[in-house]
Amino acid sequence: MNILRRGLPAAIAVAVGVSLTACGGSDDSSASGDGTTIRVASNSNSTALPFWVAQNQGFFEDQGLKVEYTKIENIATLPPALGSSFDIVLSTPTLAISSTAQGIPVVEVAGSSVESADNPGSFLMAGPDSGITDVSQMGGKTLGVLNETGTLHVATMDWMKQEGVDLDSVNVVQVDGPAQADQLKSGRIDAVETVPPFSGQIKAVGGTVLGWPYRALADEISPIYWASRKDWAEKNDETIKKFTAALDQAGTFIKDNDAEARKILQQETGFPEQVVANLQLQTYSTEVRPQDVQPWLEAMQDATGFKGTVNPDDLVHQPGS
Repeated sequence: MNILRRGLPAAIAVAVGVSLTACGGSDDSSASGDGTTIRVASNSNSTALPFWVAQNQGFFEDQGLKVEYTKIENIATLPPALGSSFDIVLSTPTLAISSTAQGIPVVEVAGSSVESADNPGSFLMAGPDSGITDVSQMGGKTLGVLNETGTLHVATMDWMKQEGVDLDSVNVVQVDGPAQADQLKSGRIDAVETVPPFSGQIKAVGGTVLGWPYRALADEISPIYWASRKDWAEKNDETIKKFTAALDQAGTFIKDNDAEARKILQQETGFPEQVVANLQLQTYSTEVRPQDVQPWLEAMQDATGFKGTVNPDDLVHQPGS
């Protein structure tokens, strides 16, 4: 798995190389102007549901914000676009750490979702005929992954290393979510890193849960959040407060209007209606979590070969701080 252990830093370096010049010279007021217009981007991850609800229900307008939204599925391309194309993007701790180390100072400005024992959203699952009953047996096996540079893969590698697995012996292949159940059932892969709703499809073909990768880092941790450039955040506290307030309004709406929220989720993700109806929604939270930075940094250093230097305190922004 040597190639994959280099994948995260390399992927970010390529993205940074493409866009570093444009970002480095951007001004924090490039899009916000009077502080009422912000450019936001995310992928189709269901963790963005509060944002989509806030758009649909007019909560951003209630807060005096105009949002220009773009959907981009590969969020690894978004940190370098901060400042030049976007003000706030859906990002991950691993992307923020790598981007900051490469010269793009990315900070968390609002939480999106939190992984916990009560409501896990990450799974390592074994195929019905794999013979695997414990993560420690992954040595020499073929592992399917959604994204070779994502938080789920970093957490899984760190977990396997903790359990004594020789990471170099694991054959890693990328498998899109809709194909994971068939790939496991056919035996083309032995185990897979996955998330809902694909975990339900895998269970239906006889797959079993080996555990929850994010739990290897902490009992409760955020794997994804809303981020901006540090310089933009420092000059736009009021805008960030309004953005967060709209997301909080959306969180309340989701709790009180489950059916309507799921309809919005189906429209934005394209998941089949029946899948969305049975999906356990994530634990949404706008809390900025500085306590999560160090576990992610250590996981990247231990399991991916990350050599960059970052100050964990520089990767979060609390309005007014």
